[in-house]
Amino acid sequence: MIRCLHRKALAALFAGIAAFTLAACSAPEEGAGTGENSGGTAEAAAGPEPFRRIDFALPDLNGEARRLSEWDGDLVLLNFWATWCPPCKKEMPMFQERYEQYADQGFTIVAVAVDELAETKAFINTFGIEFPILIGQSDAIAAGREYGNRIGALPYTVIIDRDGLVRETHRGEVSEADLDNWLRLYL
Repeated sequence: MIRCLHRKALAALFAGIAAFTLAACSAPEEGAGTGENSGGTAEAAAGPEPFRRIDFALPDLNGEARRLSEWDGDLVLLNFWATWCPPCKKEMPMFQERYEQYADQGFTIVAVAVDELAETKAFINTFGIEFPILIGQSDAIAAGREYGNRIGALPYTVIIDRDGLVRETHRGEVSEADLDNWLRLYL
């Protein structure tokens, strides 16, 4: 009897972990909101009530501490991601393309890898990513929570305007329409 309960508890635990993993690294359902823009276009769902960006420091790929406040005055796309996350990997080339297109107009992408250093460096080198990459594990997850990512979903994107106000949060893969709309609205 006790062994049966133990097996059921383990099965429930593994099912819960699997469900969390699938929810945290998948495209959100259309219209499934939690107070943040969690799918669809940026126009279709209102962003959060604007709040002042929260500063944090994480190391870059060279191990140097960098603060988010270094990019104050720019439109910042803050993206929490990982190399093992399929939607994260899918959106990175689009981010690089828009970064190249709009960097001279004050658009910056700061990507926070919730990952290992070696895997992150390999990914960045393979895909030619040029925007700032910060890296962390629990510190990166804690920074994401400060911006409303309560469940640790990846990818998770935050748009911070030139005045340092958080204008949008987005759980799941960012579409070209979302990104282009944010650039139109806030750049």
